[in-house]
Amino acid sequence: MGQKILYTTSYDDIIESISEICNCKADNIRDYIQNSQPFKNTAIRDVRHKLFFNKIGINFNGHKEMYESIKFDTVVVSHLTTRITEPDTTDIYYLGKVLTERTDISDFLASKGLYFKRIPQGLMLYYNEEVVDWNNFNSSIASRIKVRLRVNGSYMDNCINGFLFNHLFWEDGDVEHIRDCPEILSDICHVLRRNDIIKEWGALSKSYALGFLAEVKDIIFDEHTKFMTTKSKIYLIYKYVIYYLIQNYNGVWSPRFDNPKMRLHDNECVSKDKIIGFYEIKR
Repeated sequence: MGQKILYTTSYDDIIESISEICNCKADNIRDYIQNSQPFKNTAIRDVRHKLFFNKIGINFNGHKEMYESIKFDTVVVSHLTTRITEPDTTDIYYLGKVLTERTDISDFLASKGLYFKRIPQGLMLYYNEEVVDWNNFNSSIASRIKVRLRVNGSYMDNCINGFLFNHLFWEDGDVEHIRDCPEILSDICHVLRRNDIIKEWGALSKSYALGFLAEVKDIIFDEHTKFMTTKSKIYLIYKYVIYYLIQNYNGVWSPRFDNPKMRLHDNECVSKDKIIGFYEIKR
């Protein structure tokens, strides 16, 4: 039996994939949505799984039988990326590899005299063959760079992030600022007073909305740390999906605040064969 995939790439894709996963009619799902009142708060705690699955025509006795009828293996993660080349030509790397492997960003920075080396303490930046000591810069941006590169610290930003829904996800306040330039690139250039590099990157690159397939077991919701098992994450995703379908139908779903963020485990890349599609986001 092939893997069951929940496609969250559009409103209609969600309905069609739930229909296939649960072996029910798509029209039943649409009828339920159209006959439902919008939720009055931005939380998902009021979403009731059992009511939804009963209404769309799934027959089950007890939670175990219900879960066997509704479970899926894989979900689409929507990811924002800024590239010079098209994003399906390479794997998706976490930050450490983006800066140390041959990528659009590392090649571009190298052409400006900037390159990274990996050391046990994190990533070391060289500028015109000299090591950049972030302790020489007294600014919040320099402090943020030190954290992200794990300079004299224990944390390093080494995970791939994304959103559950494709719908205008780049308007979320946590990522909208990186459509023109990756944050790490803009931070470094601001500190080094090389804003000309940021301007040139903006002229050469494009921003893309990209979708890739991820197994549910590999997804982490940092806002829901208690959801660790595949089963619990599937129920959580359904809550968000039901909430999205009803709120979106009634015109009250917000891409800035209602789209749950997801990430993969640290030091994990996404193979390019997991990318299901992409399109350019106009700046």
